[in-house]
Order: sequence, then C-alpha cells, then structure tokens
Amino acid sequence: MTQTTLSDRRIRVACTALALTTAVGIASAADADTNPLGRMLVDDSKFSLNIRSYFFDREKPGPVYQQAWALGGWLGYQSGWLGDVFQVGAVGYTSQPLWAPADAPGSLLLGPDQQGYSVMGQAWGSLRLAGQTLTGGRFEVNQAEVNPQDNRMTPNTFEGGRLSGDIAGANYLLAYLTGEKTRNSTQFVNFATVAGAPAGVSSPMWLFGVSGDPLKDLKLRFSTYHVPDILNSNYLDANWLTQLSDTYQLRLAAQLMNQSSTGSDALTGSSFSTGVVGVKGDLTTGGATATLAYTQTRRSAAYRSPYGSWVGYTSMILADYNQAGQKALLISGTYDFAGAGAPGWVLNAGILFSRDAVNASTGAAIPNQNEYDMTLDYRFTASSWPKWVQPLWIRARAALLVPTSGGNSTDYRIILNYPLNW
Repeated sequence: MTQTTLSDRRIRVACTALALTTAVGIASAADADTNPLGRMLVDDSKFSLNIRSYFFDREKPGPVYQQAWALGGWLGYQSGWLGDVFQVGAVGYTSQPLWAPADAPGSLLLGPDQQGYSVMGQAWGSLRLAGQTLTGGRFEVNQAEVNPQDNRMTPNTFEGGRLSGDIAGANYLLAYLTGEKTRNSTQFVNFATVAGAPAGVSSPMWLFGVSGDPLKDLKLRFSTYHVPDILNSNYLDANWLTQLSDTYQLRLAAQLMNQSSTGSDALTGSSFSTGVVGVKGDLTTGGATATLAYTQTRRSAAYRSPYGSWVGYTSMILADYNQAGQKALLISGTYDFAGAGAPGWVLNAGILFSRDAVNASTGAAIPNQNEYDMTLDYRFTASSWPKWVQPLWIRARAALLVPTSGGNSTDYRIILNYPLNW
C-alpha cells in the first residue's frame, strides 16, 4: 500500500473522529456549563477563516511565463482544552483558478497543470502536562529552516509528532516528522522526496529548535534538523537592539548556517558540505527603517532550503542568494506612513547586488546579478473603516532581476487577505 493511501486513510479517520466528537459537543451545548466536553468543543472553541486572492505574473528569459490568479484560503477549527489537558484542531485549505493560462504554469498558486486543489492540511490532537505540550497528527511547524513558507495560496504543513514548551525561560521544540505537504500539494510525502532525492529513497526528519532572551534586548535562536541519508542542517542567529537616542534605534543581527549530506549521500550521490554567514543592521527613526545586510555562501556547494523559505537576510522576491560562493549585499528601506497622516500604508524598497557565484560541480562562474524589489501594503486598520473591513489587507509587489549576461526577469503580484476569527 502506498504512503499516500496510508496518509489519506489516517486523515479520514482523524476527520471522522473530530466530526463525531464535535457532534457530541454540539448536542451537549445546552448543558455546557456542567459538561466539560461541551465547553471544550463548543464554548471554548475557535474558528478561523482566511480568504485569499492572489494574482501572479512572472516572466523569465526564454521567454517563459508563469501566470495565474487564484481565490481560496483556509477554514480552521480549534477546540478549547478538556481539563486543561487535551485539545484538537483541524484546518482545510483550498485554491481555485480565476485565471490560469494553460501555457503558463509554475506560479505555485495552483496545481502543476493549473488545476485547483483542496486538502486537509492540519488535523491534530494535543496533550498538555506541566506546561509542556505533545502534539500528533498534521500541523504547522515554524522553525528557521523548517517553516510554513506562506508566500503563495496555502502554507507548508507537516505530519508527525512534536513536543514543545518552555524550560528555564527558553522556548523549545522537539519533533519527529514523517512527511510534508508543500505549498501547492495535496499529498504528504517523505523528506527525501521533498528534497529531490531519487525515487525509492524515503526518510523522516528529526528536528530541534530553541530560542530565548539570555540578556535584555538580546535574542538568540538555534535550530537543527537531520534527514537520514539526505541532509543535516544547523542554524544560529542573534539579534541585539539598542536605543541610540530618543528618536533612533539600532538593531544588529548575525546568522550562521552549516549544512552537509549525511549517511549514504542519497541526495546527490556524493558527499558535500556548505555554509552561510550573514550580518544585518536596521536603523529606525519614527516610521522609517534603513537596512543593510550581507550574506556569503561557501564555494563548496549551494545552500539548500527544501523544507521552507530560506531564512537568509538577502532572500528576495525573485531569488534566494545562496549559490556556491555567492556574496550578496542588500540595501533597503521601509516607511510606515502612519506618522505622515496615512495610517495603514507601508512601503518597502530594496536593491541587492550579488557577485562571485559559481557552479560547485565545475567551478564555472555564474553571471553576477542585481535585483530590485518593491512592496506596498495597505491594511484597513484605521478607525474610520467599519469593523468588518478592518481585518482586510492588500499587498502589491514588483521585482526586476538583471544579470550581467542573459535576459532579465520580472515579477508582479497582488495579494488580498481577509482573516476572520470567532
């Protein structure tokens, strides 16, 4: 029996169990004050609805077009706690085409053939004891290198078990994961397949993360994952905030990443190791922030990020600048117009310069390239808007990538989000 069939069967069982327990709770709602199950499933429960519309238009040299306009989002349920010990939840996702040219696939808003999709991306149960929470089923994970990557219609979600909580002032997560549903997929597959390993290779993931504030205004974060025969990856960053004056704040950050093949080296057929170092500074005054960031990747291999968004400081709209040997410098600025009498408007613009990337296998140089990004957000949070409108926010993005040889790439996006919770 295939993994997909087993996963589908497990999720059907989980959904059936959730539906039955919900029905019991609803039937007992009238007596919820004296019925703990009724309070858990009805009175203390939460529903969430996120409506999302996404227009995507990218042109790459060729020319190659990736275009779509989709409508969808997700509906979620989270119960209260039964005896402060047990909780359940589920989230269903969907993305449906409004405009999807058959000759322009690849936007990742829809399925591979521009078709719509729907999936039960989360269905979980949690046990809580002494402040620690054990969760099993399908759920989101939000660590540095294993994360939702929620930059299309629906996020990555993961299958397995995790233990999380706080110890000695630090927040931790320990997980054993058996599968991942990538952004526009309806199937949970093993982590070797997600990384691009040859057919027949199957691997789970061990994941650990910890974060905390050891000193005032200093934040530290560490995470590591191990996928047998595929990848071992480690991430560390530090953020320090200081007040320079009554009007200026400075945030300094640094990150260090190390990654290598492991076991039988099934991902590429040979061993490799690489790493990235990054530094960043943000200077803020009023509603304005100026950012300067730099990352550099070792020449031995490109840095891989198969299980979520790349967390490097120089990740941009069109590209992640983590090729072998690549050096990337980012200069960007953000301005919140609230102080100028236009609350809700936020503009970000950035220029990235990359140099010295190579093909790790041959040593051949890869053309240098510059990227120019702009993002404009409007959130309907002003008190002048009706309450029902205030959750709405709209984002417009544009990007241009210019290499020293070869054609340019362009990217345009318009995203609408309308989250509701009750």
